[in-house]
Amino acid sequence: MCGICGYIQKDKIKTNDTILSMKDSIIRRGNSDNNIYVNNNVALGHARLSIIDVKNGKQPMKRCINGRNYAISYNGELYNTNVLRNILITRGYEFETESDTEVLLLLYVEFKEKMLKFVNGIFAFAIHDEENSSVFLAKDRLGIKPLFYSLVDDKLIFSSEIKGILASKYVKPIVSKEELLELFSLGPAHSPGKTYFKDIYELQAGHYAYYKDNTLDIIKYWDLCEKKMIDSDDEIIDNVKYLVNDATRKQLVSDVGVSTMLSGGLDSSIVTKIATDNVFNLHTYSINYENNDKDFVANSYQQTKDSDFVKVMTKYLNTKHKDIIVTDEDLFNNLFESVIARDMPGMADIDSSMFVFCREITNNNEKVVLSGECSDEIFGGYPWFYKDHLKNTDGFPWALSENLRQNIIKKDLVNDGDIVEYIKTVKNNTLKNVSHISLDSFENEFKEINYLTIKYFMNTLIERTDRMSMRNSLEVRVPYADHRIFEYVYNVDAKLKLGLRNSNNEICEKYILKQAFKNDLPTDITNRKKSPFPKTYSKKYLEMLENKLSQILDNPSSRIHEVINTNYVRNLINTHGNELKENLFGQLMTYPQTLAYIIQIDYWLTAYNIEIRG
Repeated sequence: MCGICGYIQKDKIKTNDTILSMKDSIIRRGNSDNNIYVNNNVALGHARLSIIDVKNGKQPMKRCINGRNYAISYNGELYNTNVLRNILITRGYEFETESDTEVLLLLYVEFKEKMLKFVNGIFAFAIHDEENSSVFLAKDRLGIKPLFYSLVDDKLIFSSEIKGILASKYVKPIVSKEELLELFSLGPAHSPGKTYFKDIYELQAGHYAYYKDNTLDIIKYWDLCEKKMIDSDDEIIDNVKYLVNDATRKQLVSDVGVSTMLSGGLDSSIVTKIATDNVFNLHTYSINYENNDKDFVANSYQQTKDSDFVKVMTKYLNTKHKDIIVTDEDLFNNLFESVIARDMPGMADIDSSMFVFCREITNNNEKVVLSGECSDEIFGGYPWFYKDHLKNTDGFPWALSENLRQNIIKKDLVNDGDIVEYIKTVKNNTLKNVSHISLDSFENEFKEINYLTIKYFMNTLIERTDRMSMRNSLEVRVPYADHRIFEYVYNVDAKLKLGLRNSNNEICEKYILKQAFKNDLPTDITNRKKSPFPKTYSKKYLEMLENKLSQILDNPSSRIHEVINTNYVRNLINTHGNELKENLFGQLMTYPQTLAYIIQIDYWLTAYNIEIRG
């Protein structure tokens, strides 16, 4: 994995200073190598984390094909590289490296934008065609790899991270009312394609862009579409097992070692089981918090501790395992580093814990790790897929916090009801993309929630994983985010996904996944109820948050006073959240994370010197 950046303008580039600043700002995404490419009016930058063809895969990569010059800056991994290389060889192409970068570039030379239908992988890349002075940008189908852009005067500026765009100095860090509504209505999620910065956008999942003659055209080339499922239930289960096995095996390919993140949940346990069947002496890693085994309090969302089930799996598979324990101080201190990693306020300590987790895995000399993320979103693992009080809402089922959000934001920035109206608008705009061929209302309702979950909730989680891992020069691969799995399972009947066709007619989360791998895992694992990413239950950590936010509020020059209802937040702290009736973001962000989110907003406004325009 890597970091990319660049820009194209009308006039010839006279100095390398801008692209060097952009490249240096994202250097932690790849600590193996870094380079720039400048050609007339185009500049590309690249920070490389060497995984495939370590010796020869330098970027930006230049090639002259039939007298025509091309250059590519690429972040990602292709999982069908050999198939694509063979296709190109049969068409007369010769290769100088074993890297997937060269395959991707030559695929574009041969097929232009139609190349995207052939590739299986996670990617964001920019290709410069010197002959027509154009830049082609593309992003993978599920949006696993980031790519931000901004149009300023006669320039298109792009980067893997927002900091790369800001480092160009062509774009100023500004937040207007619309961005404030994103931040306080949806945060830490955001609408597809938007950020919390004015005039900085994200190329959406399944889209490509073509820039030429000062014109940017953006085209959607892929999305989830409803199709009639003709396979029987048994065939579906067999096909799911094949697809998950195949996706995981493909993502084990690496010229460096591969390990896995193991939580003791179904998803990571399946990935780890497949990995142990294909990798000798597999290393596994789990995350926990100091004193969490003592402080843990079970609730309806998190009924069991990960550590108990991690022990079951490591004993079952005999992996070389390491528990990474996050201290209160590390969790708190990295709230600020995780803002820099994400360039925006994020999931508070859900982010900072992942940051520490990835840092420690990197410190154990790992470069590639597989994760079980992106399974719940497609297989039906969340309670809002079946609980009526979560499904039947005008807002998003994981963020029934409209009142909390309206109370937190400063009253003269928005009108009463603006938060609710904004949430309804962005939700309904997204649902316009959902197609329906079924006459069954249960099926159609499930499809809509499924689509929203992928576009908003999953996107928030994969952003977190990408930024926290790449900030530590660690590549996290997500086998479940194979577009073949999503295309297929999206069209499986909702009642089968939820296990409502079994003899008891009772809800069973991720039923088809459990059925597919029930003979490969201990029953303790397949019977375990879904448990979210673990949080700390430390009272000491909560005290640190309350004290820090109180200090911020007591300082009249704190930036946070510009955007929040100070009296309301003070009351939250004074009552220790006891009167809080809503969670900011589902089961992941409760009272402590709400405080941490506000702390992050204050830090973000200061660290990025953000100008607020009402």
